[in-house]
Amino acid sequence: MEVFDLRASKEFSPDRHVYKTLAETLHCAISVVGWEPGQTSPIHSHPGADEIYHVLEGEGLFDDGRKERRLGPGDTVVFPAGEVHRVRSVTRMVLYRVQAGADRHPEFVDAWPGRSA
Repeated sequence: MEVFDLRASKEFSPDRHVYKTLAETLHCAISVVGWEPGQTSPIHSHPGADEIYHVLEGEGLFDDGRKERRLGPGDTVVFPAGEVHRVRSVTRMVLYRVQAGADRHPEFVDAWPGRSA
């Protein structure tokens, strides 16, 4: 058993959102992610892993290419393996992130599939 102090794991950077890995096994990775306002992930997917975010603090926009939802503390979103998505912080935001799957590498895309510019 491992126990983590999420409050002590928070870290922020003005240049990019900061992933702080708490645990990693063959089948999942758990991290705390600190975002400053306006920081945005690239449009991407994880073909071999689900990605789950739980908002601990702040607010962000979570987009799967079909709809964008503004989420805040207590909200959880699941991007199933292969689903293209993007995250953007509205305020300073702290996320609890779980990637479940053996192959967690991201695949980046230049634009939303099926969506015209």
